[in-house]
Amino acid sequence: MEKKEGEKSILAEAEEIVNGSRQSDYGDANESFSRIATIASVMTGKELSPEDCCAVMMAVKLVRESFNHKRDNLVDLCGYAHIMNEIRESEKKGE
Repeated sequence: MEKKEGEKSILAEAEEIVNGSRQSDYGDANESFSRIATIASVMTGKELSPEDCCAVMMAVKLVRESFNHKRDNLVDLCGYAHIMNEIRESEKKGE
Protein backbone atom coordinates (compact mmCIF):
# COMPACT_ATOMS: atom_id res chain seq x y z
CA MET A 1 0.00 0.00 0.00
CA GLU A 2 1.44 3.34 -1.01
CA LYS A 3 1.40 6.43 1.11
CA LYS A 4 -0.63 9.34 -0.16
CA GLU A 5 1.39 12.34 -1.21
CA GLY A 6 2.40 14.33 1.84
CA GLU A 7 1.27 11.62 4.27
CA LYS A 8 3.60 10.98 7.21
CA SER A 9 4.75 7.52 8.13
CA ILE A 10 3.07 5.98 11.16
CA LEU A 11 6.42 6.22 12.97
CA ALA A 12 6.73 9.94 12.27
CA GLU A 13 3.14 10.52 13.34
CA ALA A 14 3.61 8.54 16.57
CA GLU A 15 6.82 10.44 17.36
CA GLU A 16 5.05 13.74 16.83
CA ILE A 17 2.21 12.72 19.14
CA VAL A 18 4.40 11.28 21.91
CA ASN A 19 6.78 14.24 21.95
CA GLY A 20 4.22 16.89 21.07
CA SER A 21 0.51 16.94 21.75
CA ARG A 22 0.51 13.92 24.08
CA GLN A 23 3.06 15.59 26.32
CA SER A 24 1.04 18.80 26.58
CA ASP A 25 -2.30 16.98 26.89
CA TYR A 26 -1.35 14.32 29.45
CA GLY A 27 2.02 15.27 30.94
CA ASP A 28 5.18 13.21 31.20
CA ALA A 29 4.61 9.65 29.94
CA ASN A 30 6.80 8.06 32.63
CA GLU A 31 4.86 9.77 35.40
CA SER A 32 1.54 9.05 33.73
CA PHE A 33 2.22 5.33 33.33
CA SER A 34 3.52 5.13 36.91
CA ARG A 35 0.17 6.53 38.08
CA ILE A 36 -1.71 4.17 35.77
CA ALA A 37 0.25 1.24 37.23
CA THR A 38 -0.59 2.33 40.78
CA ILE A 39 -4.31 2.53 40.03
CA ALA A 40 -4.35 -0.69 37.98
CA SER A 41 -2.50 -2.52 40.78
CA VAL A 42 -5.12 -1.45 43.33
CA MET A 43 -7.95 -2.40 40.96
CA THR A 44 -6.56 -5.85 40.13
CA GLY A 45 -4.90 -6.73 43.42
CA LYS A 46 -1.75 -7.56 41.45
CA GLU A 47 1.42 -5.53 41.28
CA LEU A 48 1.61 -4.03 37.79
CA SER A 49 4.49 -2.00 36.45
CA PRO A 50 4.35 0.96 34.09
CA GLU A 51 5.74 -1.41 31.42
CA ASP A 52 2.89 -3.86 32.09
CA CYS A 53 0.41 -1.05 31.51
CA CYS A 54 2.10 -0.14 28.21
CA ALA A 55 1.89 -3.80 27.18
CA VAL A 56 -1.83 -3.86 27.98
CA MET A 57 -2.42 -0.74 25.89
CA MET A 58 -0.44 -2.33 23.05
CA ALA A 59 -2.62 -5.44 23.37
CA VAL A 60 -5.75 -3.29 23.12
CA LYS A 61 -4.47 -1.73 19.90
CA LEU A 62 -3.52 -5.15 18.46
CA VAL A 63 -6.98 -6.56 19.21
CA ARG A 64 -8.67 -3.54 17.66
CA GLU A 65 -6.43 -3.80 14.60
CA SER A 66 -7.20 -7.51 14.23
CA PHE A 67 -10.91 -6.65 14.13
CA ASN A 68 -10.75 -3.66 11.83
CA HIS A 69 -7.75 -1.88 10.32
CA LYS A 70 -7.43 1.72 11.33
CA ARG A 71 -4.25 3.68 10.91
CA ASP A 72 -4.74 5.12 14.40
CA ASN A 73 -4.34 1.65 15.93
CA LEU A 74 -0.89 1.29 14.40
CA VAL A 75 0.16 4.85 15.20
CA ASP A 76 -0.84 4.33 18.84
CA LEU A 77 0.89 0.93 18.92
CA CYS A 78 4.13 2.62 17.84
CA GLY A 79 3.60 5.35 20.42
CA TYR A 80 3.11 2.88 23.26
CA ALA A 81 6.21 0.95 22.18
CA HIS A 82 8.14 4.23 22.26
CA ILE A 83 6.82 5.07 25.72
CA MET A 84 7.71 1.57 26.98
CA ASN A 85 11.24 2.05 25.70
CA GLU A 86 11.50 5.45 27.41
CA ILE A 87 10.34 3.94 30.71
CA ARG A 88 12.89 1.13 30.46
CA GLU A 89 15.69 3.52 29.50
CA SER A 90 14.88 5.82 32.43
CA GLU A 91 14.90 2.83 34.80
CA LYS A 92 18.37 1.89 33.56
CA LYS A 93 19.53 5.41 34.38
CA GLY A 94 17.86 5.21 37.79
CA GLU A 95 15.56 8.16 37.17
